[in-house]
Amino acid sequence: MQRKDHIIVVGNGPFARNATESLEKRGLEVTRILPTAPAQGSDIPKDFIIGDGADSETLLKVQADAARAIIALTEDDSENAFIILAAREVNEKIKTVVAVSDAHHLNKIKRVHPDVVLALPVIGAELLAMALSGEEIKTDALLEQLLKLD
Repeated sequence: MQRKDHIIVVGNGPFARNATESLEKRGLEVTRILPTAPAQGSDIPKDFIIGDGADSETLLKVQADAARAIIALTEDDSENAFIILAAREVNEKIKTVVAVSDAHHLNKIKRVHPDVVLALPVIGAELLAMALSGEEIKTDALLEQLLKLD
């Protein structure tokens, strides 16, 4: 299969599945890298391979050298960091997005220089604190916390 200007999503958790669905609803081509074969009866992605998203060979199989972006959405922060490093090895210009499961790992993840860091534990904590303290929920502040671009 020839792929070009597609988005690669690595991971098989709920966030990876939901992100894939949201991207495809917007007409974007998505290729998934799954660590194991999907279980029978589960939703099977349209375009996927079984492999290690942190392995250059696997990334070349999904044509990461011609991809628009790679999104590291495994539940293991260190694995996500290695996925970003491998993606940059294959394609220096690929846009990289990484999710962080543990806020304590945020500074370490930033050392691999992803384009976007999705700091979900931080945004969840901020939303909870705002809601329970009666603060006005400010979308700009939440977006800044979520993306952690600095």
